[in-house]
Amino acid sequence: MQFKKIENTDVAEQLTPLLHRAYAADVKLGIHFAASSVTVEDVRKHIESTPTFVLEDDDGTIIATTSVRLPWSDNPGPFGLPHLGWVATNPDYQQQGFSKEIINWVVTNYVQSALHTPAVTIGTAADHPWLLSFYQSLGFKVIDITQKPNGPRAAYLISIFDEHRTSLIDDAYLKKRHFQDRH
Repeated sequence: MQFKKIENTDVAEQLTPLLHRAYAADVKLGIHFAASSVTVEDVRKHIESTPTFVLEDDDGTIIATTSVRLPWSDNPGPFGLPHLGWVATNPDYQQQGFSKEIINWVVTNYVQSALHTPAVTIGTAADHPWLLSFYQSLGFKVIDITQKPNGPRAAYLISIFDEHRTSLIDDAYLKKRHFQDRH
């Protein structure tokens, strides 16, 4: 198995159905993340504008994926920090720790090492039965829970690597240090 950054949009044809299959369980719960219904063209545009990473099996099958929305991009995260998105594991490989592995690898080998950022954020549905506690088990702490218009309550979480540099970011939530361990 190998981790890699996607450099070619041709993988969109393989990544799109993986996202649909991976997010199908959430749809059954009544939670509709955008990734659950993206088109191949949406995925191509996402790969072109957003650093996207995969964990591949030896035969090139995508096992897990995540992307990093950058503050200076067309699709920034909510807090002026890199923001993880489209976290998904191929259903054929679920319950084996691959989402944890790709998140940890991307945070260590891209967010911290390449971007040198003081923190990273991630979001999920606040009422999802396992995702909030999963991200908290990886060391993320809740920044805010907010009601999305016509959607579920959203939980935003942060993982801080450098407290001082994070405190210098001009963001109301980060300035207040409004972190809580909500469930």
